[in-house]
Order: sequence, then C-alpha cells, then structure tokens
Amino acid sequence: MPAIAIRPEASEEGGPRFRAVAGGRQSTGRTMGEALDALTADWGDDIQEATILIQRFKPDEYFTADQYHRMQELLARRDSLTSGERAELESLVDAELEATIARTDFLVRPPQP
Repeated sequence: MPAIAIRPEASEEGGPRFRAVAGGRQSTGRTMGEALDALTADWGDDIQEATILIQRFKPDEYFTADQYHRMQELLARRDSLTSGERAELESLVDAELEATIARTDFLVRPPQP
C-alpha cells in the first residue's frame, strides 16, 4: 500500500496550490482533492488501497523549527538550488514525511500510562 503525502506549496498565481506525492509519482492541484485525483488518475486497478498523509509543515517535537525554516527557505528558491541544496531539500522533505508518520503513529497508538 503506497503512502501519499499532500502538502501545500507556494503558487505563482498567488492562490492555494497543493502537491501530492507517492513514491516517484507526484501531481499538483488547486485543492488537496484535485492534487490527489491527478495523482491517482492513471493507477487503474493496480493499487487497491492507499494511505494518505497530509503534512502539516509546522514545527513541533517531530520536525524542529530550524528544519522547518530551512525547508521553507529552500522551497522558496526551488528553481535556483544547487545540487547540494536539492539534496538537502530532499532530505528535509523525507524528514518531514517521517515526522508525519511519527505523528500518525502517535495518534493511532498513543502511549499507555
């Protein structure tokens, strides 16, 4: 079952824009649903179910303020990043995905007193 992450991103038009990512596939849309629909449009019957994670992109105990601010800085310059900065951004996106999974795990299996 693939995990799908949907996150907001800056739009050149100024309106809201969302990116849906599942493995090596990605799509964008004006709404979360539009991005998700575009991502899954050509899946056919190959994938029967998927888990959708909506990334908060706010600092917390799983993704620090320093990580958050650095990722925002790199995202703002996405078209002009060096190869090292691209790798750093990919690493931060992966870290945010791991943080989202940790948050979800906490919601599903809260610590027992």
